[in-house]
Amino acid sequence: MGKLNTNRKIAGVALCLAIAVSAQAAPKKKAKPAAKPVPKTVHLDSAYFAGRVVKFHSEPTKDGHALVVGPWNLGQKISPGPSDKRPNLYFVSPGTLHRVPGRPEFDHNEVLSAVPDGASSFDVFWVVVLDPSVKDDFTSEQQIILATQQTFSPGEDFSYDQIPSVGFLRTFLKVHDVEGLEKYKRPDGELPKVAIVRAGFTVKATAEEQSEEVKSAAAETE
Repeated sequence: MGKLNTNRKIAGVALCLAIAVSAQAAPKKKAKPAAKPVPKTVHLDSAYFAGRVVKFHSEPTKDGHALVVGPWNLGQKISPGPSDKRPNLYFVSPGTLHRVPGRPEFDHNEVLSAVPDGASSFDVFWVVVLDPSVKDDFTSEQQIILATQQTFSPGEDFSYDQIPSVGFLRTFLKVHDVEGLEKYKRPDGELPKVAIVRAGFTVKATAEEQSEEVKSAAAETE
């Protein structure tokens, strides 16, 4: 009886060793890489038109084709040729209307050239303030156009970090030094106080005037 138990123990040990060897020999499955977190973006809900705030709603994107600028989702992106018949959307850097904590390089104002009836396609333009002396918070297309017609001549002490839109220029437009501003210079060698750059995209969105109740409530809080 004792001999039988001993044989059983030996057989059990052998089985355990065989299982352990088999487990070591089996190829280990590679762990699946962790899915990258989807970047969080903020949809716009307001813009300026002719100096006043209006509602602005971007259209839902199709197949993930969205115009994303830093933390901002500007809406469905399409790439038609330029057309004077479409209204314009100006992304003005810097600005105070749209801000996200920790991303000051993308603080900006959205400025519309018109408030069409219903959903419309807006041609997108980047507007960058280059002259350190410009302190305006742009709220209308006319204000932007007038500023782009004015020029300045950077002095010897002019440095890249003095440019008001430096964060946006560096991070999004990939302009990393004063020499990178050459493409914005006018024929006389001066720089525009404010430069307009065509984005090459349009976005679909709906803009509408705010109701009188909303306007009254906003006025009371000022």
